[in-house]
Amino acid sequence: MSYYGGTITVAGRNLITGLIAGETITLTRVVVGAGAMPEGVEPIDMTGLVQPIAEASTSVPEVDGGVVYLTVEYRNDMNGGLEEGFWLREFGIFAKTDQSEEILLYYATLGDSPQPVNAYRDNRIDIRRYPVSIQLELGAGVEVDYRPGSFVTSEEAHQMVWGMVQKAAEEMSRALILDIILPAADWQQEGEGYRLDYALAEAAENQYPSMAFHREALETAKKAEVCPTMQSLAGKLRFWAKYRPEEDMAATVSLVSRSGELQGGGGAGGHYVLPIASAKRLGGVRIGENVQIAQDGTISVDRASLPDVATDEEVAAMLEEVFDTTD
Repeated sequence: MSYYGGTITVAGRNLITGLIAGETITLTRVVVGAGAMPEGVEPIDMTGLVQPIAEASTSVPEVDGGVVYLTVEYRNDMNGGLEEGFWLREFGIFAKTDQSEEILLYYATLGDSPQPVNAYRDNRIDIRRYPVSIQLELGAGVEVDYRPGSFVTSEEAHQMVWGMVQKAAEEMSRALILDIILPAADWQQEGEGYRLDYALAEAAENQYPSMAFHREALETAKKAEVCPTMQSLAGKLRFWAKYRPEEDMAATVSLVSRSGELQGGGGAGGHYVLPIASAKRLGGVRIGENVQIAQDGTISVDRASLPDVATDEEVAAMLEEVFDTTD
């Protein structure tokens, strides 16, 4: 069975031995490869990879008691994406000091247990990680001269996700949502079907329109075989149907600009119009009198300010009077 594991190379040991207390060793790059160890050669004697494939990365090194701890990571989406898959059989960590050239500090081989790495396709990420510890001279510092960009800390992940949420919220704020009525009398015959141009000042050609009929209009739209898509043009929305609708149809439309900004209404910037809530549609409401909103958004009613509101005691007395329980 072939050797499996990693070790500091002869060149790496010479580099470490030559360190003076306080001198810094710089990790310059990490490389993964597909080469197998040559017969009769020990890992400690390696000066480079047998078959290098791609540069990898590591976690930020941690030094404890003269030992450097890190995790080597290779992802198939690094460096523009892996075009062809390979069997990962080896990896190496290269380093140097101010007084030396770059050498192979640490070499590892997977022996008879290589791991397949798939090509980067359809955003499918393949990740391989290997923990490494390197014994240094006490007092030696460690620097990284490559970008350990594959790893993400918990705080960084939170910032990334929050940034995505903010971006999505920003895009939503640039959508225009409103209710319209499509008059049955305005449909004009076009070829074997019918067309309706609905005048809307906010509409523009650079928008993605979408529509949802209200419940009461669904049957009419179904009978007329109204096209589920529509076209946004300068100052109007265009609809199509196979047959002339028999009644007016209520619908909610949404307009989102391809460039992220609404261009209708005289070139005004993007804005979001919240529809008014109804019994059939979610939307916005205004807070009226005798209603309070706490800082956390909790809504409560000021019962003391409400006129002619019976207390619990008054309700109990009324029930006692109506349903006499003395007998």
